[in-house]
Amino acid sequence: MNYETIINNIAEKNKLIKVNEKITLTNYQIEVLEKYQIPYSTCNSINEIIFYIEDILNEDSNDCEDLENISTTLAEVDYYYNYKK
Repeated sequence: MNYETIINNIAEKNKLIKVNEKITLTNYQIEVLEKYQIPYSTCNSINEIIFYIEDILNEDSNDCEDLENISTTLAEVDYYYNYKK
């Protein structure tokens, strides 16, 4: 087993990509959003992306665990960066 390859794959999936002035996503998040055809690049906020995700989760009865996890993660990011504590 090549640990360097495994570590590089994990690092690449978690690499942050600046989508626009207000949104930064990981490669993995972008991959999943594209899988479900969510127009993340035209969104103006993380909340807008979450809205699209929740809309799909409410309509689709299939197992969308990857999309649910991204929704939770984005909600946490939005909370920590955009709300006064």
